[in-house]
Amino acid sequence: MNVSLKLELENFVEKEVETGMYQSTSEGIRAGLRLLKAEKKPKPRFMVSSMNDLEEKLRVGVRQIDRGEGIPREVAAKDLRDRAAARRKRHGS
Repeated sequence: MNVSLKLELENFVEKEVETGMYQSTSEGIRAGLRLLKAEKKPKPRFMVSSMNDLEEKLRVGVRQIDRGEGIPREVAAKDLRDRAAARRKRHGS
């Protein structure tokens, strides 16, 4: 497979190779494609990247509940049970 890159991207990959981050341009391109693939992978709905992120998500949730936009307890409980069952099934438990 041949791939053409714009000069800006070509220079970026070459600089990464020069720093020793990658041993070849192909290795650098593969790393970029792995990141793109990971970015497109579905993420859990409640994934947080930091405590600040968690605190912000909690603040948003509290404001939603205050506005009456919460999920009824029975619906939330069923959703949690369904997701847990799906996770167990995926992991063979």
